[in-house]
Amino acid sequence: MSKIYLIEGLPGSGKTTFARRLNDFLINENVLVKKYNEGDLHPVDLAWTAIFDDISFITLKNKYPELVSQFKDYLKKIDDLYYLAYTNIKIDVNTKDFYDYCERCEIYKTRDIEYFFSTHLRLWQEFLSEDLEDDYVYIFECIFLQNHINELILKYGLNEEEIIAYFKKFSKVFSGFDVNLIYINQNNPSKILQRITEERRTNNKELYRDWIDHVIEYVEQKNISGISKYNGYSGVESFLIDRKKLEEKVLSKVSINTLVLELNDDYDQVFEEIKKFVKI
Repeated sequence: MSKIYLIEGLPGSGKTTFARRLNDFLINENVLVKKYNEGDLHPVDLAWTAIFDDISFITLKNKYPELVSQFKDYLKKIDDLYYLAYTNIKIDVNTKDFYDYCERCEIYKTRDIEYFFSTHLRLWQEFLSEDLEDDYVYIFECIFLQNHINELILKYGLNEEEIIAYFKKFSKVFSGFDVNLIYINQNNPSKILQRITEERRTNNKELYRDWIDHVIEYVEQKNISGISKYNGYSGVESFLIDRKKLEEKVLSKVSINTLVLELNDDYDQVFEEIKKFVKI
């Protein structure tokens, strides 16, 4: 039977690092593995993925003809819609607005929470019923908590009870499957934010903004009630602290086999606990 591991945690918690280490460890143990990163052409997630109908996709190709040759490796069609993992496309000074153009076509721009919920749920249902391969281990990072809870707090302005109900309803799709969640817990989100803000400075300001600039812009968005609760760098800090508390409560309520690990500076110790949890 296939196993699925969801690796979650705040930005800077090492999700990508631990996902890569787990992938390498399992391969060395002769286990069949499929690992998907955020921003990949993903079977169950739509982060950094633009969605186009036939007309809007033709418009995209006409607007950026010099990029079209790259699309084939990062594009899939489901029913009548095209899904493009657009951040994998290499841009230059002449096409530097391509990312902003595609971002406007993400599902994260919708104001319809039922559409947001049902679209992700449908991806999971199709994956689990049609695409899940026997005897494989699947590794996904930040697709269950992060990419949903951000929207539920910032855009839809849901309260704690509503957010917990959302995840309890969503997690029912995992019933009957071997789904496991690894949560990397950070004791000091403010300190981690300072570190990753510096680590994620762009090396080409002509093409890319700093990571923190994107995050500030994101948390400052007004929710459907027209309220922006978090503002500036301090707003990002407050949001991460609030999000951490909510995630802990969600994990205590959903029926998913979960391992919570405290991350200090010893990544090796944390990974040893992950290996024990995987039980190969």
